[in-house]
Amino acid sequence: PPGQTAPRITLTRWLSAKVQDYPELRDMESLHLSIQMACKTISNLIHSSSTVGNMNANADSAIIDNSNGNLRDNSMKRLDQISKNVLQNALRFTGRLRVVEAPRDSGNEDEEGPRTHQPGVTIAYALDQFGADSNDGTRHEVDAWGKTRRVAACFDPLDGSGNADAAICTGTVFGVYDADAGFKGGETPDMRDVKSLSRAVLQPGNKLLAAGYCLYSSTTMLVFSLGGGTHGFTLDNTINEFVLTHPNMMIPKRGNIYSCNEAYSEGWDDKFKGYLSSLKTGKGETGQRYTQRYVGSMVGDVHRTLMYGGIFCCPTDSEVHQKGNLQLVYKSAPMAYVLEHAGGKASDGNVDLLSVQPNYVHERSPCFMGSPEDMDELMTYLGGEGHMG
Repeated sequence: PPGQTAPRITLTRWLSAKVQDYPELRDMESLHLSIQMACKTISNLIHSSSTVGNMNANADSAIIDNSNGNLRDNSMKRLDQISKNVLQNALRFTGRLRVVEAPRDSGNEDEEGPRTHQPGVTIAYALDQFGADSNDGTRHEVDAWGKTRRVAACFDPLDGSGNADAAICTGTVFGVYDADAGFKGGETPDMRDVKSLSRAVLQPGNKLLAAGYCLYSSTTMLVFSLGGGTHGFTLDNTINEFVLTHPNMMIPKRGNIYSCNEAYSEGWDDKFKGYLSSLKTGKGETGQRYTQRYVGSMVGDVHRTLMYGGIFCCPTDSEVHQKGNLQLVYKSAPMAYVLEHAGGKASDGNVDLLSVQPNYVHERSPCFMGSPEDMDELMTYLGGEGHMG
């Protein structure tokens, strides 16, 4: 009737309707419901004055190393640990997920970059992995890889945690793969070996089944794609539910904002510096001067790019980040997936970012993502190939 407010669609209801229409998504439902439960808790922790205000005063010596005397680093470590624990507990609560930490390979120089509180990789497998015990009828995990599809999910529990004490936005990033696709030729993983299980997520981003992020800012917003568009849900604190507020999100075809950390510009490639110069002087394709916005939390910067258009860049530099500064598996690939399903484009400077094959979990890669026309213009400078044209 006229004047009557349309009923709000909660994430739980939305997922249930999707599963009815697409039964093959059923294995995603419990995973995404556990993710939303964790994101609600993390949001409450971040927005709680007692949590942030007493982060250092109540630091747990079992978690925090105070030897460096860096209170900001200690606070960041504690927030990361709390967020990781909340997320892993929520995933275990489903009764169908096994959680493991991503192994760290000291032989890879990339491993020196992420601190020891970086996220683990979560491996999920179907309920047929649990069998009844003949003695007491309880269910116990079976150390075997079953025949039904399992999903493997990788998480960055709290991207931008170093900004939390300054009340700057942070976020959770996740990507979901078909775990079986990570093992070729009938090979099966060793359920007791973390390195074996983590191989399930060593796939290019174009193999993702779903990906998304939760932004903790003035509002808490969960944005994700199941492969058929990108949708945004905002946390309504009055009912403690994520409500659909941004269905079928589409990035503007072009924006007027570029986002990058120019502190590293001395080591950037001349081609990329030439592109930025054209944006700053108004000599680009639009003839308009662009403005720079950079928060330092990838989730915040990419979310703004999705909403307003423009481009987010994290290139290699010859001084500090010769391979780029963002981890491919659990940062840039999931975010690129979300943007591409909202009409955006992404690249590593040469090819589509989602086609890049990772070799280990913490591997870094340069990344560029944003509005399609901005990305096309960038690639005319970089000379890369792929689907930019």
